[in-house]
Amino acid sequence: MPNRLIDGNPEHFRHIIDSVADGVFTVDREMHITSFNRAAEIMTGIKREDAINRPCHEVFRTSVCDSACPVREAIKKGKPVTNREVTITNSDDNQVPVSVSASILYDGEGNPIGGVETMRNMKRIYAIMDSVADGLFTVDEGMQITHFNKAAEEITGITAADALGKPCYEIFRSDACTGACPMVEAIATGQSIQREVDIVDRKGRKKLISVSASTLYDAAGNVMGGVETVRDLTPINSIKEEIREKYSFRSLISRNPAMRRLFDVMEDIAASNATVFLHGESGTGKELFARAVHDLSPRREGPMVIVNCGALPETLLESEIFGVRKGAFTGATENRPGRLEMCNGGTFFLDEIGDLPLPLQVKLLRVLENHEFQPLGARSPIKADVRFITATHRNLEEMVAEGTFRQDLYFRINIVTLHIPPLRDRREDIPLLVDMALQRFNLTYNKKVRSVAPEVLKLFLTHLFPGNVRELLNLIEQSVILCRGTEITLDHLPTNFLGQTQEQSQSVRRSGKMPTAGELQSLLNRYSGNRIEVARELNVDRTTLWRWMKRLGVKEG
Repeated sequence: MPNRLIDGNPEHFRHIIDSVADGVFTVDREMHITSFNRAAEIMTGIKREDAINRPCHEVFRTSVCDSACPVREAIKKGKPVTNREVTITNSDDNQVPVSVSASILYDGEGNPIGGVETMRNMKRIYAIMDSVADGLFTVDEGMQITHFNKAAEEITGITAADALGKPCYEIFRSDACTGACPMVEAIATGQSIQREVDIVDRKGRKKLISVSASTLYDAAGNVMGGVETVRDLTPINSIKEEIREKYSFRSLISRNPAMRRLFDVMEDIAASNATVFLHGESGTGKELFARAVHDLSPRREGPMVIVNCGALPETLLESEIFGVRKGAFTGATENRPGRLEMCNGGTFFLDEIGDLPLPLQVKLLRVLENHEFQPLGARSPIKADVRFITATHRNLEEMVAEGTFRQDLYFRINIVTLHIPPLRDRREDIPLLVDMALQRFNLTYNKKVRSVAPEVLKLFLTHLFPGNVRELLNLIEQSVILCRGTEITLDHLPTNFLGQTQEQSQSVRRSGKMPTAGELQSLLNRYSGNRIEVARELNVDRTTLWRWMKRLGVKEG
């Protein structure tokens, strides 16, 4: 039904509009004010008698009066204009943000005779927005900024006064503005869009921000712009970098006390020329420790040569280590230096020495005792100026008892021993390793994966990781390759890994036996230290669980 001026007593009409909390005024076709309620007086600071019969642009003093006047637009289009955000200037020359809606007024015969406009003071709403810790701004349909809170000012270095009315791409100066703008996508799809983008602030500094954009609608459900929250991730990244530096040692990283003790003695060990024996499960990072010893040692300018004793058959392994002289056997048509000869002045790393055959153990013992070796087919020995580092995941003491590893060689390589704990015994390192892996594989695959979902991290923290750090890195690499966004979720993890974690839990529950310390710690971590839930998972009472924890030395997760 068309809006009409109320017939009858003008005082009756004035009392009605004065009872409205929003500012209300009416204009004739020449845009002169014909009524002006009490709320409008408060907003503008102008008395009703001073506003009546004046052009509305003189009273409100806003830029849209000339270019996009809501009342003129409503009359021109023949339909209401709703929730248009503008800034008026009151009698004290202060700017007041208001949301305006305009409709046409008709006479008794249905002819347009002017318009009515309502104004809602947005100061309180904007004050709430300014109290939000995240940056927040709104735009109209033309992508021009209509509000810019204090946090957005701090992130960009640009004041709200300078940002209002400007296209948002001029303020944020991001590559996303010309490509996949989150706000444009949100308005086009009607969905909430989350993304991480780089922006450039007023001082030219590049910042990483997390954005969440959504569409704004008017009361009729029409699109009237968008709202976007922005969070500066730069400080978070800086803190992560500080943590990495604090807990890093060369290419190793750990906050675990046992690992930190290893880091503390590394420089002293490296400064000597003693043989180092690295013992730890497969995938714990033994080669990284070997490289760290080499890089810190006086031999750092020399080569570091690596031989995996389990990767080659015995015949090839001997020639690979010691070298071959021409005519040593059929097919030896030229002199070929071995790894020992190539390692002169450097560090020789024998990985998986537990797989070294007994005949080669004898030859290696001679090198360690006399610092010389003899290539196959050579007439005289060659001096070996090398520092030995060996490693294995096997129990060499048991192998010595079984007669599969020489006791004298074991004593020679076991001068300095470093026991590297498995990942399940240093779960506090998992978040650090995840961050390090994401940084590495983002560079490798040109991705922008910033984090793993909480449920993924929780799964990592409870998994036993039989493959240790190598297994974790492989999981992250696969997930980064599959991830198209900025966060790794359960959907990106390999199905066999998800099956293993479930099977581990079921295996412990079915056995009815006391679990290992690692298995029990995993369950406590999974249930955030809730003993009732862990006892239920193990199908035992809480007293039994408490006794197991005490016996295994396991504390609540």
